[in-house]
Amino acid sequence: MKLEEKLKKLWAKGDGTSIREHTDRLHYNLKRLRKLYGESIERVLTENGRRIFWNMLTLACEYHDYGKIYAHFQKDVGNPEYQNLKTALPKVRHNLISPAFLPQLEDELLRDIVALLIINHHKHNQEKPETLMKILREDFSVEDVWYEHLITNHDYGIIHDYYRDKEEIQKVYTLAKGFLLRIDHASSSSVGIVENKPVEDTEVKVKTYLQNKNSDLNDLQRWVLQKRNKSLLVVASTGMGKTEAGFLFLGRKGFFILPMKTSANGIYTRAVSVFGKDACGLLHSSCVSFLISEDKGDDVSRNLYENALNDIAEARNLAKPLIVCTPDQLFPFVFRFYGFEKYLSIFSYAKVVLDEIQLYEPHTLGFIVSALKLIHKWVDGKVMVMTATLPEFVKGDLDFLEISPRFLFKNVRHHLKVESQSILSEVALERMVEKGKEGKVLVICNTVQRAVEVYSKLKEGYAKPNLLHARFTLQHRQKKEEEIKAFFNSQSTGIWITTQLAEVSLDLDADLLFTELSTVDSLLQRLGRVNRMGKKDTGEPNVFVYVEDCSGIPQVYRKSLFEMTKERLRDGLLTEEEKIRIVEEVYSEETLKRKDDKYLRDYINAKEYIESLWNSFSYMKDSFNKGNAQKLFRDIDSVLVIPNKYRDKVERLLRVYANAKDPLERIKKREEIYSYTINTPSYWMDSKLFAGRIGEKIYPPIYFINANYDEELGLEYTKEGDQDNLV
Repeated sequence: MKLEEKLKKLWAKGDGTSIREHTDRLHYNLKRLRKLYGESIERVLTENGRRIFWNMLTLACEYHDYGKIYAHFQKDVGNPEYQNLKTALPKVRHNLISPAFLPQLEDELLRDIVALLIINHHKHNQEKPETLMKILREDFSVEDVWYEHLITNHDYGIIHDYYRDKEEIQKVYTLAKGFLLRIDHASSSSVGIVENKPVEDTEVKVKTYLQNKNSDLNDLQRWVLQKRNKSLLVVASTGMGKTEAGFLFLGRKGFFILPMKTSANGIYTRAVSVFGKDACGLLHSSCVSFLISEDKGDDVSRNLYENALNDIAEARNLAKPLIVCTPDQLFPFVFRFYGFEKYLSIFSYAKVVLDEIQLYEPHTLGFIVSALKLIHKWVDGKVMVMTATLPEFVKGDLDFLEISPRFLFKNVRHHLKVESQSILSEVALERMVEKGKEGKVLVICNTVQRAVEVYSKLKEGYAKPNLLHARFTLQHRQKKEEEIKAFFNSQSTGIWITTQLAEVSLDLDADLLFTELSTVDSLLQRLGRVNRMGKKDTGEPNVFVYVEDCSGIPQVYRKSLFEMTKERLRDGLLTEEEKIRIVEEVYSEETLKRKDDKYLRDYINAKEYIESLWNSFSYMKDSFNKGNAQKLFRDIDSVLVIPNKYRDKVERLLRVYANAKDPLERIKKREEIYSYTINTPSYWMDSKLFAGRIGEKIYPPIYFINANYDEELGLEYTKEGDQDNLV
């Protein structure tokens, strides 16, 4: 049988897709990628790189799976003609066989790099050339493994050892490998497409959205529009329209990155209202639950589930033109795990907006800064960092960004009253009640435990408050989040008590804020939930800050930063310039060296660790994959728990889930099970309250917990010393 006949007949996938069909799908996706974004990709390359790049990718797409004609692969993939195969020849990965089919090329470097791409589009164990030679000679009549030197080491080690222009070749190879991986994965997926249609007329769509809200582009948004072909650092007050500025910057294709899943959900919802659902994707560890709950409402039709799952698949393929996500979905490429190129290469044409960078812990901040620098250095990617405040030493590390003028509210929005007492004091509680009769009061505590205490005391004899924190089940939390947003958009009066969950996750505008003192970055986020547009009267205090008996110190907030913030707070009007001054003083390199040297060391160590990875010419150890990298990126390693009071309901759902034949029915039951979960810190696993894992095939794993759960108060957890607010 001739080679082309084999490609048409033999299988590439377990569903019977032929090698030729799969290869043709890769060619379609390559042409689509080049048509949509080829000009941007070529901008990154040198003249020599541009000369060979598309030919290199075309050859890699064509020949990457030819090795699948090997009989062992056909048996493994389920081709019935090979089920009774018995052969003395060993198994070997198809990506090691495929380069043998490459044609002779005048350009030997081009042939080598194409072979490297094919060999390394899957992992391999640097097999012995003798084994491969035996297979090629006896099964394919090939007498010479010309690419023997390309399978004895990792690809970047080979580039370093063999080629003179190693830096230029590394860049071309990294981009080509990233696109080959994306094209191959997309062509194998249910979605089948590497890129959706880009967003067009971004400026018109954003302007229309603002006009529907009786607004127009402001100075910040016009500045970003003018500078959107550069990398930017935008310094602006909370409430200045940074989200819309971010949309304008992203243009045709990009990622809007936020620190928390709840805030990502909110920005995704806004993006959909601007650009439409087809253009927008959401990507974080629990986006499935959010999107399905958003879609279905009271309707659980198959069509709605299929639409939601299709949207999720397109976002995971990175095919959606505008994707809202958390940093752990993209930035772990800095750890250089196998396949990191799939993520780094996309930044050659997809822009990045990073919001609220100041909220990350120092080690995570170090990883993020490293990611931004690598995007700039390797693929000349365009990024925009948006923040109200940023330490000077971080700005110094991001010196490739053009810094904006300070877009600050001219009106003074906040009038502080600093109280030397606890937020649990009688005076504080009585004032909350009094103010709650007149307007919308928001109370923010540093921990769940303290929020529950304030709620319970107010309810005992003062008022009818409302409570929201992260220790409610997913279904109850989603309901409460809708209720709090509806309250602050209404004409009602009353009190809502919450945790730092409200700082960046919820778009609220309260009349008055009562808050425990936290650190300055957190406090300023809280202030952003009061008098957001600066149109309310500030003749009387609208923010009451309680600085004694504060919960969560040092478990949630660093004591040194807390104390430095406390020293600088004063009664009276607080201007936007004064807010920035306080941040600069607290987070100055000199102050941190004196008061919290560990903060700086954590930040610097994270950067140096990443730098050491990229100065080597190999991957991290084989056991380090994307999942491990994501764990390093997250500030809190968490587990999912279900209160034991729901055990009977969940076990019934679990039985239906386990026995369901219909994939969509399984997904529905899985999401119902997840609606009873609560995200908790992994160190709770040491507790004797844990009552076993449910459903071994459910992932991520879920555990029953014997702690009390109240639909009004949430999960009761009183492990000694626990102050975690689980945001």
